[in-house]
Amino acid sequence: MRSYIGRMLLVAGFAVLCGILPAKAEEALSAAQKEAVQAVVKEYLKENPEAILESLEGYRQKKQQEMQAEAGKNIEKHLDFLTSADAPSIGNPKASVTVVEYIDFNCGYCKRALVDVIDVVKNDPDVRIVFHEMPILSAESLMASQWALAAHKQGKYFDFHKALMQQRGQLTIAALKRMAEETGLDPAQMEKDAASDTVKDTLDKSVSVARDIGIQGTPAFVINGELFPGYLGEGGLKEAIENARKKG
Repeated sequence: MRSYIGRMLLVAGFAVLCGILPAKAEEALSAAQKEAVQAVVKEYLKENPEAILESLEGYRQKKQQEMQAEAGKNIEKHLDFLTSADAPSIGNPKASVTVVEYIDFNCGYCKRALVDVIDVVKNDPDVRIVFHEMPILSAESLMASQWALAAHKQGKYFDFHKALMQQRGQLTIAALKRMAEETGLDPAQMEKDAASDTVKDTLDKSVSVARDIGIQGTPAFVINGELFPGYLGEGGLKEAIENARKKG
């Protein structure tokens, strides 16, 4: 109860201090009353400095819930595209849980997530993981995404995906061609496909949908229609999948 009263005092006090009370309420307070409220708030904060952190955390959680709710509406709108059978994916095509991962091949946390993703698919036969490109970090990111989608046209997206994630050093056309050859792909055809309008349109669509559902960076996951921004780690990813499964 004390904590609740404290938060209410904090809210009321900030409203007075910041001048954001409704006009009628503002008029109803005399200068002396405003000064008294400010004194109460200052004294409370002096005795309970943790109240500021509690209030900020409550605000953060509220905003996160609002963001999740808004993202959910837009995810539903784009769900067919996000989980399309034609999109690059691994795992069980008929799984009860679908994980969509947005990646940038120059993203360090995306590289870390690769191990988590492989482990999940290896140990959970009821998961499908779909990959969407969000090349936002550099020109190399864009080039890598173009070549990855070109590899998808030859049926070896994930092999090339792994090669790109494990690549160290500057990414050049020569390096891309070498990786293509090592994964059994046709480098010349990939170079043509990477520059095609089809690949460009797919990338544009992926990025547009990502923005619409509130994704601002990589990695980001959409698991059975729920957005999880940022790196989850192996444990967090498995927990999110299990929770999605329980929700049906």
